[in-house]
Amino acid sequence: MRNILIIKCGDTYSDIKEELGSFDDWVIEQTNLPENVFKIFDLEKGDKLRHPGEYIAAIITGSHANVDEKHAWIKHLEDWIITAQYTNTHLLGICFGHQILAKALGGTVEKNPNGLNIGMKNIELSKEGKQDLLFKNTPHNSQNYFLHNYRVINAPLNASILASNNQGGIECFKVGKSYGVQFHPEFTSDILNYYIDQFKEDGTLSKGDKIKIKTIKQNLISDFLDISLKF
Repeated sequence: MRNILIIKCGDTYSDIKEELGSFDDWVIEQTNLPENVFKIFDLEKGDKLRHPGEYIAAIITGSHANVDEKHAWIKHLEDWIITAQYTNTHLLGICFGHQILAKALGGTVEKNPNGLNIGMKNIELSKEGKQDLLFKNTPHNSQNYFLHNYRVINAPLNASILASNNQGGIECFKVGKSYGVQFHPEFTSDILNYYIDQFKEDGTLSKGDKIKIKTIKQNLISDFLDISLKF
C-alpha cells in the first residue's frame, strides 16, 4: 500500500516538543493508524519532496514560519502543491498548510489585522461544507482550536468555500482533491494551553489574559483520510 505523506514545516517550541511531541506527532495521533503508514519529510531540515503521485494522501502541517518568508523550502513546497493538483493525491493543509495551499494556487493571504488569533473560536459551515464528507462528524456551528497570525482572504479560483467565521477569514476551502483548514484539527487542549503559557512567558500575551480552553473531540483528519482511502 502507498504511504500517507506528512509534510512537516518545522518544529514546535522545544519545551512543548519535549512534553507533547511536534506537528507530525500530533497529526498521527489523531488518526489511530500505525506510524509505519506515514512518510515524514521535514522541509526546514532540507528534505526534498518526492512526486505527489507516490502517496495516497498528503498532509501539510502548521509552521512557525509565515507564507511570505523567502525560504527555499517554501518555494519548493509551492511548486510541489501545483504538481499535486494534476495527480489523484488528496491533500490537506493545516493553518500554514492552508495558507500556502491558497497562495500556491492563486489565492490571497494577509497578515491578520487583529493580530494573533488564539483560543477557541466558532466556525460556520457553508451549504457546500454541510454536504462535504470532510465535515461528516463536525457540527454545523462548532468551536475549534485557533492559533494563527495570517489568514486566507481570497480562495483560489474555482475553490469552494466550506467554512468561514465572523472575522472575515476563510476557515476551509476545497479545490480539486485538496482541502485547506485554518483551524487546528491536530491540536488537543493540552497543546493549545502549552502555547498560551509560552506566549505569556515571552510577552506575546499578557499574563492576565484569560483564554478558556475545553477538550473537544477532533475527527477531521480521520475523516479526510477516509475520503482519501476510498479512491
